[in-house]
Amino acid sequence: MASCHVRNNLAALRQLPRVALNNIRDIPEAFTRKHRKGRGPGSKKGKTCGRGHKGQGQRNTKPRLGFEGGNTPFYLSVPKHGFKNTKQKFYSPLNLNRLQFFVDSGRLNPKEPINMYHLWRSGAVGGRIKDGVKLLGTGKTWFQANIDIEVSRASKTAIAAIERQGGKITCAHYNRLGLRVLLKPEKFEGQPIPRRARPPNDLMKYYVDPINRGYLADPDELEKAREANRLASEVD
Repeated sequence: MASCHVRNNLAALRQLPRVALNNIRDIPEAFTRKHRKGRGPGSKKGKTCGRGHKGQGQRNTKPRLGFEGGNTPFYLSVPKHGFKNTKQKFYSPLNLNRLQFFVDSGRLNPKEPINMYHLWRSGAVGGRIKDGVKLLGTGKTWFQANIDIEVSRASKTAIAAIERQGGKITCAHYNRLGLRVLLKPEKFEGQPIPRRARPPNDLMKYYVDPINRGYLADPDELEKAREANRLASEVD
């Protein structure tokens, strides 16, 4: 039954002229003809050309955009409310007391280096890690773990508490793509790993400073800063 319709359609096509440049036409609704104004009343756009009599429309003296007839415009009546800082970073906070709890419960192994991958997988840092993890010093009195940890940033209190126990802390920069490679390596199986990005200029000063335990700091200066911190903790 279907083949019969196909044969009939093909037979009808054979009788029609071939499509060529001399017999194709535009679709009637595809284009709108330009309306000629000022060519008599028969076109309904003659005499005043659709502008009406006198006034702003006729004289072409319409006010600027945003003018409200002398009233206080909207953009002046609404107060200013700051701006969006495009360089702002959002670090997931992690306190020392929570870190100690995860070490004591066996969810973090203190005998192996700990980075943001282990913190995220263990649940020590929940939710989405947007720009990295910042280690804070809340709970420094109860912190007793000897660990080697790498985070994005750390407070001076947290650095002192970790090194007082003989541990080691490093602050390293990861951009969004670098964090994705670190946290979800299974997404990059079978393809080349992207090169790790260097810190932007506004963050470079932080990561080359041995006081911040930056990963780009001079190793000798970094070791001196750690040794000075240990001696200060022994004196206390």
